[in-house]
Amino acid sequence: MKRWLVVAALAMVLGLLVANVMLTRPAFERELEGAPLAGLAVLPLDKGLTLARLTTGGAARLVIVRGVAPEGLQIVDVGAALARPLDDPLGAIELIGLDRLEQIARTGAQTLAGYHDLGVPLTAGAAHIGAGTNYTAHAEETGIEGGVFLFPKLSAPTAWNAGVARRGRLDYEAELCAVPLTAILPDRPAPFGYVLCNDFTDRWPLVRDLDFDQPMGTTGFPQAKGGPGMMPLGAFFVVPRDGAAFRESVTLELFVNGQLRQSSSAGLMIWSPEKIAAQALEACEQDYRKGDEILRLADCESIPAATILLTGTPEGVLFHPATIWNPLAYLQTGDEVLVRADWLGVLRNRVE
Repeated sequence: MKRWLVVAALAMVLGLLVANVMLTRPAFERELEGAPLAGLAVLPLDKGLTLARLTTGGAARLVIVRGVAPEGLQIVDVGAALARPLDDPLGAIELIGLDRLEQIARTGAQTLAGYHDLGVPLTAGAAHIGAGTNYTAHAEETGIEGGVFLFPKLSAPTAWNAGVARRGRLDYEAELCAVPLTAILPDRPAPFGYVLCNDFTDRWPLVRDLDFDQPMGTTGFPQAKGGPGMMPLGAFFVVPRDGAAFRESVTLELFVNGQLRQSSSAGLMIWSPEKIAAQALEACEQDYRKGDEILRLADCESIPAATILLTGTPEGVLFHPATIWNPLAYLQTGDEVLVRADWLGVLRNRVE
């Protein structure tokens, strides 16, 4: 009898191990080929502006990116063109407007030696708004029902190549992030700029602290999603003329150690950034809990400019309810996570 119990226990363990291997296998056969920036394009000027921050030589400088070439990025220094220092895209847009920035972009370009000279592309705080299960396929793979929900992302942005600290069950989420150029009011929407981002998540506190008697997103998520280094941003800040058409043109790709794990059109998101913002304002009195602390998503009066709206991730994340017990199913020290998308550049973050 004891022998059969041992055999049954071993079979169960083996079954769990096999299930974990199957559930954590990449859904794609493709691997990263060539340099990450190879073949990536910058949005044409007639479709919008691509802004970035040059961080070499002391203070940050605002530049307009005109192209990506083998020898480097083609840029225009906005401050030099205006003979005044400028370092923030939203401040420049408020000060001189998009039309004047486009005029400056057409005055000529110089060559920048490397993408590595670019940093966080905008000035932002540490309280932002995320949308969960905003792609149908991601909702299905995680087993979360009930539709799109919102949560606070309590993390200051870091650079496209910043390290991320290992956590118990560290997972990735490639996302297209939307940034309002002006404050969003209940009766007045705002235009958006867009930036590539990775919504790193520790799945262990998410599952541990999730209260299924409360609305989804209000518990577990503030702890799991927040903290230093959990939201790197791409170096390009893109302000398109047509936001909906731009989102349709973006394909998000995420690689772990060169293996493709996520690949999807951002046009498949369910709620647009405009709807995410509207829903956040409607939910302004909803309590969100981080331990004993009670948080709110947004002030009922407005969502400030430069608040980052994380618009959700497509399928292909590491999390599955059957793998939460196994820390080896998640990101490990030394793993490199690379996200890229046409128009938006590259994120390259190593787990430390």
